[in-house]
Amino acid sequence: RLKVLINVQGDMVRAVAHELRTPLARLRFGLDMAASAQEQAARSKYLQGMDQDVDDMDALLDEMLTYARLEAGMPAIRYSRVEMNALIAQVVQELQPLHANIKLSSIKTNANECWVDAEVRYLHRAIQNLVSNAQRHAHRCVSITCWVQDELCYIAVEDDGVGIDEQLREKVFTPFVRMDDSRTRASGGHGLGLAIVKRIMYWHAGRVRIEGG
Repeated sequence: RLKVLINVQGDMVRAVAHELRTPLARLRFGLDMAASAQEQAARSKYLQGMDQDVDDMDALLDEMLTYARLEAGMPAIRYSRVEMNALIAQVVQELQPLHANIKLSSIKTNANECWVDAEVRYLHRAIQNLVSNAQRHAHRCVSITCWVQDELCYIAVEDDGVGIDEQLREKVFTPFVRMDDSRTRASGGHGLGLAIVKRIMYWHAGRVRIEGG
């Protein structure tokens, strides 16, 4: 276990250096351009971009700390009764404004309520990460469905994107792995979202997998 923790720490140190390089470079560029800008509108544009870079770094550090806590050992999970349709509706409300061109829809099954025993904070994070990932790769729409069968809860997040090749589906759950090497804000992500989902499901005695085209 000690060897695993040392390896995780080493991966984190390397990832921090790699992932922070891009927003730091943008910050440096923004500072130079803002200092030389003659118009207030131009300065405001660069300052706004710099503010977004700071948000990006803050989000990255939050994801890395979350993953480190989940990977290092059993987190403090406080189980409670959670109604999944309400939780999914909350996630949809939070994420819809971030990608206005992608329609999010929560599909209820024939059951009016879908109750599970879970740590609501981590479960919320897992669904949020899945839906955010689907939004980035969807063309027009993302749907989220949940149902209970044989005392197990199933959550399906589906998008109309191009999908992932079957031989690469397990790889996307590896920390800091991207299918697209793009570093633009449009593509988003730090390569940790799905790794966090996998660990959250593991600590809930569940699993996550990719299906379809």
